Amino acid sequence: MVDYSLNIVYPTLLVNKMLIMMYPKLTVAMKDRMQDIQKVITNTKLINLLMKRGRLRWQELKKSTELSSRTLSDRLQELMDKDLVRRKVDPSARPPSTYYELNPNFDVSRLREGHLYSLYQAYLDKRNKSAGLLRIIERKAPKEVLENTFNTLRHDFLFTLNYCLENPDYSQHIVLLYLDLYQTQVHNIMTYLRKNQAFADQVKEMFKSFIENQEKDARKVIEEALGNFEDKQLARAVLSLYFKKVYSYNMELYIFLVQVSQSRELREELEKEFGEPIEEERLNKLVSEDAWKDLESFSAAYRQITSY
Repeated sequence: MVDYSLNIVYPTLLVNKMLIMMYPKLTVAMKDRMQDIQKVITNTKLINLLMKRGRLRWQELKKSTELSSRTLSDRLQELMDKDLVRRKVDPSARPPSTYYELNPNFDVSRLREGHLYSLYQAYLDKRNKSAGLLRIIERKAPKEVLENTFNTLRHDFLFTLNYCLENPDYSQHIVLLYLDLYQTQVHNIMTYLRKNQAFADQVKEMFKSFIENQEKDARKVIEEALGNFEDKQLARAVLSLYFKKVYSYNMELYIFLVQVSQSRELREELEKEFGEPIEEERLNKLVSEDAWKDLESFSAAYRQITSY
């Protein structure tokens, strides 16, 4: 069987810049440290690429990594200075071409951040081995290829969480590498979709189906939560509205209940969800029901995990 998964390469995106924007109060030393780690990530991926594909020309490296010419030049020069990568000229080619390859006596300990290179390489090796079966699919129809690709993304996310739990001392470094790889995966998927309309159309269909299934699952969860309510009909409408609004409002359940009874906008949305006007006495009685306490812990955990 052939691997028809989307051709995902891993160029370096500037994760350190993203983190600096997210956390503007970082000290200069912390920012410099992030930039150092980003260099390690870039070099790790260059080394990994040369390990997999052997000697590569400049343009091949640039295309595979999507690094800027200056960044690629700086990283290659650093690796050559450490005698990890060597540059050779092929005189048989016309015109003669220059290519890069790993030094046969490759020793990552020569690098100042050698322990991080070893850590990242161990992570990549284990991740690739763990995801091996996901690379084998029988058909190359858009839906099968996309499902396989999304399963790979899901695998990488869960694998990274598990790996960080097993290696807590290095979890921050692993997360930086994962963010870099993930952003690149999404970038390459989008590039591929723009060039392949059949795949783009399939993504829309898959998303539509996903939302429909999520709505079915949400209704099932809500129905299971209604057992202890006296006014199940109104509670159903409140819970439906809560799960629709939890992302935008980012409220805990009990605060949401207070807002529903006080906010005219939410009250109107609730009546639309319910299908008819709601008497204030009925709503207040529902808000005071003890059954909400059973849902509060679930709501708090759900909000904490899903909020940004």
